[in-house]
Amino acid sequence: MARLLDCFSPFIAFGLGLDASIAAGQPTLPHGDAQREALRLLDIARTDAKVAGASAAQIESAAFAMVAWLDEILGRHPDAVDGAAPLQVQLFNSNNAHSEFFHHLSALGAQDHAVREVYWHALAHGFKGQYYFESGDEGELGKLKDLHGRQLQPPPLELGSLAQDRITPQPYGVPDPRGPADMRRRDRTVLRTGTALALLVPALFLLWHWLAGPPAAGTALTQRIDRQLASYACADLEASIDPDGRPRVTGFVSQRDDLLKVADDVATIPGVRAPQFDIGLRVWPHCEVFAILKPSQARNRQKGYGLSVSAPSASEGRLREGDPVRVQVVAPHHESYIWVDYYTADGSVMHLNTGAAPTRLRAGETLELGRDIPSSWLVSPPFGNVLITVLSAPMPFSETSDRPPYEMASAYLLRLREALAASKNSERLIADFISLETMAR
Repeated sequence: MARLLDCFSPFIAFGLGLDASIAAGQPTLPHGDAQREALRLLDIARTDAKVAGASAAQIESAAFAMVAWLDEILGRHPDAVDGAAPLQVQLFNSNNAHSEFFHHLSALGAQDHAVREVYWHALAHGFKGQYYFESGDEGELGKLKDLHGRQLQPPPLELGSLAQDRITPQPYGVPDPRGPADMRRRDRTVLRTGTALALLVPALFLLWHWLAGPPAAGTALTQRIDRQLASYACADLEASIDPDGRPRVTGFVSQRDDLLKVADDVATIPGVRAPQFDIGLRVWPHCEVFAILKPSQARNRQKGYGLSVSAPSASEGRLREGDPVRVQVVAPHHESYIWVDYYTADGSVMHLNTGAAPTRLRAGETLELGRDIPSSWLVSPPFGNVLITVLSAPMPFSETSDRPPYEMASAYLLRLREALAASKNSERLIADFISLETMAR
């Protein structure tokens, strides 16, 4: 049986060729054409993997890794600013592949060798994601490559030592002929070339900017701020310019340190004057859940379907230790099936309406969860932010029917993303969610 990695080989070859052409300043395809070719090759890879016997979960996880890798390459394309939405948005309703890639990688088990091999090759071929600031293999990215590389069968060779390793039956007693045995010389050449390019590219950009003339001040400033905002892992940030010319940044970050870091980083951007910030904290996995369900929530609100979820037992968005947790769902203005999840403060998720039969509601019907035993429970440690979500579709959620009542969010979110991406009910697939804070009494 073909390896899962082999099924994606044409896709990888295309990505490597595109990356090399972009680095040389002569992309082989425009941004839009490159995306379309990638989608075509990805469809072929999925079909080949299915024929080879890979499961749907394996195929989609591997596809996510490949898409994350190629999106990073396409992000360096000179047409990227004016290009279409990233492939991760088109295929997986996500704009956070730079961090979700590593969540999915960490969730792989010992039996997931085939998928791990695909993820490792994405790293080996240059994917950095949230570790964009690292260079070389001395940091966390290098540790991840080594950790997961050692779990592959067979483990990958140390590329830097191939010239010195005795891997073929040679007369090693005889001096080696002259050849490129010193890998450090090549590394120094690459470093010098990279340094020259690093100096040349900004100079060419400044020359182009001077010849073309400056864009509209507000638009250019917003673009500069947006580029900075895109660097924070699992964040949802947006920049705008007030009528008085002052930048405003709104949204959420996933790490408490980023609350101050965003303000500091934006303030140093040329042209920024007296910026204003309205930023909240939405930790993982809540930030990833938000990214997955945001399009479905927007569809619910824009089309006025009426799906809603609330917590009647919460006071001003807070639940104290010992309080009962009660959830109220109001169905949309059409008959539907619903699925309710409760994401805890420690990275777990509880499925509130699991059972043999899917939960079906009439148009506008109200469902209450947590009022009767065994549905009810009391707030207890660990305390922090919790998230309650509801999904609604005209057909049952068969993909979630076999989930346990309680599980780690990292495993569940991969399955949820795949289910939503493959759903045939996308137009009526809607969502709503609320964020609450739990605390000691």
